[in-house]
Amino acid sequence: MNKKVPIVIDFTKIDESFLVAMGARLRMVLDALFTGEYFPVSVKGSPAQVDSFVRTLAGEKRYLSSLSQYGLNNPKTFKDKFKLDRSIKSFERDTGLVWPFK
Repeated sequence: MNKKVPIVIDFTKIDESFLVAMGARLRMVLDALFTGEYFPVSVKGSPAQVDSFVRTLAGEKRYLSSLSQYGLNNPKTFKDKFKLDRSIKSFERDTGLVWPFK
């Protein structure tokens, strides 16, 4: 049986190693979202940090899906990009981190 090691994103322990690994972890989470494959993920931090993270991650998926389905010049894609940008600003304000996929 192929047991997957859970991805842990802990906003309470932000250090250099966290920042280096965050992009790779987020890529794995996004890959799991798009494939529908189960992948254990644990997110720790204040309620505002966790909420901002989840909203931004969902916005990232929504935008990439629109981009793939409708293309760059479609109004739905523009709307989803605008919503993503707002959630990224909220994430950056709540965590003090720069969102890795800009």
